[in-house]
Amino acid sequence: MGSRLGIRAGTGPHTVGITDIMTAGPDKHGVFLRLFYPTETCDIRQRKHDWPTWTPSRQYLDGYFKFIGVPKWTFSLCRLIVGNPKVPAIPNAPLLKKETPSKFPVIVFSHGLGGQRTTYTVVCLEMASRGYLVASIEHRDGSASATHVIRQEDDGKTQTVEWVPMIPKPEGDEYPVRNKQVHQRADELGHMLDLLISMDQGNSINNLCETGMDLSQFKDKLDLDRVAAMGHSFGGASSLVSLYKDPRLRCAVILDGWMLPIDREMYPQISQPILFINTEAFHWPGNIVRMNRLMGKDGVDRKMITIKGTVHQSQSDFTFLFGKFFGTRVHSRGALDPHVAIDINNEASLAFLAKHLDLPGDDYNSAVLEGEGEHLIKGTNVKLDPRPAKEKQVDTSVEKPTPDEAKL
Repeated sequence: MGSRLGIRAGTGPHTVGITDIMTAGPDKHGVFLRLFYPTETCDIRQRKHDWPTWTPSRQYLDGYFKFIGVPKWTFSLCRLIVGNPKVPAIPNAPLLKKETPSKFPVIVFSHGLGGQRTTYTVVCLEMASRGYLVASIEHRDGSASATHVIRQEDDGKTQTVEWVPMIPKPEGDEYPVRNKQVHQRADELGHMLDLLISMDQGNSINNLCETGMDLSQFKDKLDLDRVAAMGHSFGGASSLVSLYKDPRLRCAVILDGWMLPIDREMYPQISQPILFINTEAFHWPGNIVRMNRLMGKDGVDRKMITIKGTVHQSQSDFTFLFGKFFGTRVHSRGALDPHVAIDINNEASLAFLAKHLDLPGDDYNSAVLEGEGEHLIKGTNVKLDPRPAKEKQVDTSVEKPTPDEAKL
C-alpha cells in the first residue's frame, strides 16, 4: 500500500469531475477556485488520457519550494523529484444527473499557508466521490505559494495574466498580519459561497478561465441548506472565522488548525459543530489551549481526535508525492502509512459531515469520532499544564510556535 505514489482517486461510488472558475469582483482579484463534483460513472483508469496535471503551472511549485526554504539552485531537482502527477478526474465533465430530485451538499475548502487550490486534491476527490460538491478556493491574501489574476481587456477578447507571489513571512509579531489575512480569507470564502448560490440560481457566470464548462447545469443542483467548511492549518483558522461570520455554514472540519490568527473574542460566539482532526507531530500547548476554548460548549457537538504517526503534511497531497526516504526528510510523511492516515482522516470527516448535515444513510463509522481505533487518540497527545492559569508562569494562550512548527 505505502509504495503507491501519486494522487489517488476517490474511493466513493462516483467518478469525479473538476473545473476551474475565476471571476472578477468588487475587489481587484475576484474569486478563484477549483470545483470537484460527481460526474457520470466511468472506469477512471480507462480515461487516463483525460487526466489533468496536479500542478497547473510551474510557479506554484517554485513558490512552495521558496516558502519551505529550498535553495533556488535546487528548484529544478526538486521539481524532478516531485514531478507533476496526473489527477484521476475528468476535466470539465458534465455534472452527474441524479435520478431523484435531491441536490448535492456543499463543502467550501480553504488551503493552508503555502498551499493553493490543488494542494488538497486527494481529500477533495474523496469528498466529491461520496456525493459532495467541493469548492476549493485559491486565496488572494498573499498566503498561496503563488496565484494569478486573469484580466480581460476592454475589447472583451484579449486576456492578460498577472502572477501574484506569496508575501514573505512577517518580521516580529505575526498576529497583526495573520489576523488581517484570516479575515480576508474568510471574506473570500463568503464570496465563493455567494458565487455558488448564483450558479444554483442559474445566473450567467463570466468564467475568466474559459474552460468551456457549461456552468448553467449547476442550476437548482446545490443543497444550500447543507453547506460545511473545511480547511487545513491556516485554512482551518479561516474556516473557524467563517463560522463566526457566516451563518450559512452548518459545521466545520478543521485539519491541523493553526489557531494564532483568530480573534480571541470570536471563540464564544461560534455556535456551529466542529471536528478537529489533528496530526501527532504538529501541535504545541498554546495551539491546543486555543482549540480547547471551543470545546465543551453546551449543546454543541465539538470533537477532537489525533491520528498517531502523522505529520502536518499527512493531510495534504505532498504526503503522496515522496517515497519514504525523501518524505521523512522533508517532513511530508510520518511513521504511519500515508494511505492509512488519509483513510482515517476522510472517514472521520465523512462521519461528522453526514451527522451534522443530516444526510441519509447509516454506514458511517461514528466510533472514529470518539477516537476509537488502533491509530487514534481521543483528544490530543499534547501535554498541557494542569495548574490553574493564575499559577502558571507562562501564558500558554499566547504561546507562539517555533519556526519549524510555523511552516504550515
